[in-house]
Amino acid sequence: MSNERTLRQSYWAFLGAFALACGGSSPPPADPSEPPPLDDSPSAAAPPAAASSPKVKEGMDAIQAGDYAKAKALLDQAVKDSPRDAQAAFYLGVADEGLQDGKSAADQYRQALALDPKLVEASTNLAGVLLDQNDAAGALAAAKAGLANAPNSPALLRDKAVALEATGSKEMVPAFKAAVEAAPDDKEVRFLYAEALAESGDAAGATAQLKPILGSTDVAVLASAGRLLGKLKDFDDCVAALDKAIGIKDDPELRVQRGICKHGQNDDKGARTDFEAAIASDAKFAPAHYYLGQDKRTHGDKKGAKAELTKAAALDPSGAVGAAAKKALSELK
Repeated sequence: MSNERTLRQSYWAFLGAFALACGGSSPPPADPSEPPPLDDSPSAAAPPAAASSPKVKEGMDAIQAGDYAKAKALLDQAVKDSPRDAQAAFYLGVADEGLQDGKSAADQYRQALALDPKLVEASTNLAGVLLDQNDAAGALAAAKAGLANAPNSPALLRDKAVALEATGSKEMVPAFKAAVEAAPDDKEVRFLYAEALAESGDAAGATAQLKPILGSTDVAVLASAGRLLGKLKDFDDCVAALDKAIGIKDDPELRVQRGICKHGQNDDKGARTDFEAAIASDAKFAPAHYYLGQDKRTHGDKKGAKAELTKAAALDPSGAVGAAAKKALSELK
């Protein structure tokens, strides 16, 4: 499974970064849960040119077809037939990953590396599985071991940086820098570097890394870049990124995100237009009602604010948006 941290953040990560300056009210807090990985399929990066046996070839073909149960049966037999075949163990791990059995996958990747320590794909996949299991220390060790044999591997440099970040190490910034240098066109890794710079207090460095990302045509990348630019108070580029994202895919989440950044530009009229457009697109989207309510509250429309905040609370009765709406309603009284 791909172990890249995703840029397809939930709207909580974005909304939690800002507050409309409405009577001291705060936005809903960020969702602490990790979003799902970008790619839910197992990653067998740069597989060997030729299969080590006919049975392994059959297993590889089954993996390509997405039939992981068949692949596992074939590769189980391949491992039994040739217990010292590193490739058979590796692809058995890929099949296990496809079947959502991360523990078995990790065991197979370790076995493949015991048989062939230079099998970089196994090091990469092992680090990814361990990151999925929140074993940052294990992932870091796997990435470092792989880098000993492939020091310029973009995937392993990324794995190392992500693992260092997960452990809270200050070494994450230079590690992400090395990962970007190894893959300068990888906008997602560049975003992670920008995020690490922002976390370390280097706002200018973070903004500089985000500029090239604005050329992306991936809505998730643009939305994430916009979120971070807003957090860095670069509201003009935040709006520009979200303008482009909305031009590709207009949806209520992006509208609310852009509205928050427009508020940061002091463009309250534009912000309200976005919140209203989000509601027109999805009347059940609680964050749009919450922020429209706060906007109305700022401009003295107490009745309108109460109506929107009440809707937000009703639509998200047990969530963060609902809680923030209820708090704002209590302040209105």
